Amino acid sequence: MSMPDWYYLRGAERRGPLALDEMRTLAKAGEIDGATLVWTVGFNDWRPAAEVPDLVAPRPASTPTQPPPPQDTVRRVSGVVSDLTGTAQIDGAHVSGLFSEVLKRHDEAALERVFSSGLAATTPSIDSIDVAPPTPWVYSRLLLFFGIAFLVLFMAWTELEGSGRLAPGLILVGSFAAPLAAAVFVYECNIPRNISLFVFARLFVWGGVLALLLSLALFPFFSAMRSILGPSIAGLVEEPGKLAAVVILVNATRYHWTLNGMCLGAAVGAGFAAFESAGYALESLLSEGEAGLVHSLALRGVMAPFAHVVWTAICAGALWRVRRGRRFDWEMLKDRRCLSPIVAAMLLHATWNSPLPAMLPLYSGYLLLGGIAWIIAIGMMQEAIGEVKTAKERSVESAA
Repeated sequence: MSMPDWYYLRGAERRGPLALDEMRTLAKAGEIDGATLVWTVGFNDWRPAAEVPDLVAPRPASTPTQPPPPQDTVRRVSGVVSDLTGTAQIDGAHVSGLFSEVLKRHDEAALERVFSSGLAATTPSIDSIDVAPPTPWVYSRLLLFFGIAFLVLFMAWTELEGSGRLAPGLILVGSFAAPLAAAVFVYECNIPRNISLFVFARLFVWGGVLALLLSLALFPFFSAMRSILGPSIAGLVEEPGKLAAVVILVNATRYHWTLNGMCLGAAVGAGFAAFESAGYALESLLSEGEAGLVHSLALRGVMAPFAHVVWTAICAGALWRVRRGRRFDWEMLKDRRCLSPIVAAMLLHATWNSPLPAMLPLYSGYLLLGGIAWIIAIGMMQEAIGEVKTAKERSVESAA
């Protein structure tokens, strides 16, 4: 029997590992059909079983062998974005896999396994890394937990007398919920599992604080451009500030994978977004009252996963693509594989702060910019998973 290294998706559940013979048996029994998404070592992404030779019997010639390719629009947009940024092109199957575990029940042991990553006893060797596409889910529980806490605090704050002391908690939860959940999403996608929760939390707090201080220190040097670009100047200042915080605080020798850079960058971006949003929310509460606070939290807190978190994940991931565990060198920034994604993140940030996104209704302009950013990030993530997969295959070959 062949090695048990096959997986398939059934609804929201990833099943496996299975041997190829077992997969064929399931296909004959009807458990796996041509449209079922499958994956094994050597695949860049999930693919329909109909595309795997000898796995599923072909359908009669009178009917299509498989459904039309999904997410054609996403693929076209992804193709343009990947050409401009030098990242991998994504497709709908990979995106679906990222959300396949969200609705599935998980026990506390599964939660503990996620957050026990990065310890000496839990970090897998290169030969033991599970290189299947990640299926994160903890971030959704975290978002639900904070969301319920926010609603309870908000209702108490608005309905109970003498509830002014609840305002700081409301600001804290509302500012931290979405960016922290988005950063945990990237943390779960770090398949080398070599970053501990302590390191992640340290980057969230100290990285966020340092990024804010560095950005504030850089703004005076761009005062002339600020008079021309207005708020858009933040894209040229804050992205370098956040990336500098990651470089200063992270030991690149220990965390050398591209996925590590994305994870640590997301932590810094989330901390930056949370602290900044809390400050703006407090200003809005003092100047505009309850309505201003809610609007500020909705715009800055909820939108953070489409902004600072993903922008910093892109920038740090781009640097880590060329850094490869070496000490930082300015020459690294000249490499197109590093420079192009960073410039893209800066431009997305600058556009976000411009009047353009507000011209579209219901925050759809911001969501569009966020969607482009996540296309870049997921494409980089796919490429980074391939990096780990190649290293694992070479390790196995050298040990044979």
